[in-house]
Amino acid sequence: MANSVPIRSAAASALALAALALPGCAARDPHNAVARAEVGAVAGATLGAGLGAAIAINPALGAAIGVGAGALGGAIAGVMMSEPPIVYGPVPPRDTAVAPGFYDTWPPGYSTPPIGSRVPPPPRPG
Repeated sequence: MANSVPIRSAAASALALAALALPGCAARDPHNAVARAEVGAVAGATLGAGLGAAIAINPALGAAIGVGAGALGGAIAGVMMSEPPIVYGPVPPRDTAVAPGFYDTWPPGYSTPPIGSRVPPPPRPG
């Protein structure tokens, strides 16, 4: 009887790792609430079965109850965490400049170069 505890914890660990891997197989569109509910139900059912089997006195009964409760909770969490749909609409132009006068002035101590001035040539090497 003393040896059954490590086996139960190993089985629960294996089910918990499966709970992390299974939603990757079901993931599709993150904006679709139904797809998020499916992924949440798969993750919740697997995690619920693992926790139910590890914690309950009767592992089979605990896993059976954990599957149902985990699937329901995971589906609800998946729907609640789904992102709103993307709306691609026209963007109206602004009436004013975003940073008015930003390019109109020079820093203090500098002035605009005279009209018609040229940049001096680089110094000759040597």
